[in-house]
Amino acid sequence: MKEQELCQEKNRTNTRKSSKLSGFGRIMGNILFGLMLIVIALLVFSLVSMKMSGGPPKVAGHQMYIVLSGSMNPAFDTGSLVFVKPTSADMIKEGDIITYRGLGDGERLISHRAVAINNTEDGIHITTKGDANDATDPNPVTSDNLVGKVVLAIPYLGYLVNFTQTKQGLITLILIPAAILLIFESINLYNNVKALNKEKAVQKESQSNAQCK
Repeated sequence: MKEQELCQEKNRTNTRKSSKLSGFGRIMGNILFGLMLIVIALLVFSLVSMKMSGGPPKVAGHQMYIVLSGSMNPAFDTGSLVFVKPTSADMIKEGDIITYRGLGDGERLISHRAVAINNTEDGIHITTKGDANDATDPNPVTSDNLVGKVVLAIPYLGYLVNFTQTKQGLITLILIPAAILLIFESINLYNNVKALNKEKAVQKESQSNAQCK
C-alpha cells in the first residue's frame, strides 16, 4: 500500500514538473510574439503617419530616419533606424548625436556627433564629426539646419522599414503575423491535449492500483 502511494506521488510530481515547463514555454512564446506584434504595429503606424503627413514617420513626437552610411559606426551602422527628438541648439551638449540638414542639399540629412559648441554673434555653432571619420565636418551646424537629437538607434530595423514600403513588404507584413499566430496556437493546442492525456493516464493508473517500476 505504501509503495502504491509513493508511486502515485511520484507520478503527480512528474506531472507538475511537466506542466511547469510547458507553462514556462508558453509564457516565453507569448512574450516573443508580443514583442513582434509591437514591432509590426510600430512599422504600420510609421507607414500610415508618413503617408498622411508627407514627411518622416513620427512616434510620440520623435522622427524616425534610416541610416544610409557607416560614418557613425560603432554607435550605429548602415540600416539602423534612429529616433530623433526635435531639440533647440541651446539644448545640445558635446557628445550628443544630432541630426541636421547638410548645407547646399536641404533634403540630405546627416546624423553625427557634436564635438564642439561655440557661441558666436551669429548664434550657436555646433561642430560635428562622424565617429568613423578622421576629420570633423567642414560646416558647423546652426539652429537653422538642426533637426534634433538622436535618442535611440535600433540596428537593422531601417532595412525592414524600407522593405515594408514596397508592395511585397506590405503583403509580408500581413502574412507573417498570421502565420506566427497560427503556429503558436497550434503548439498551445498540442501541449494542452498532451497534458490532458497525460493527466488522464495518471488518474487511470492510480485507479487501477498500478505498481511503480
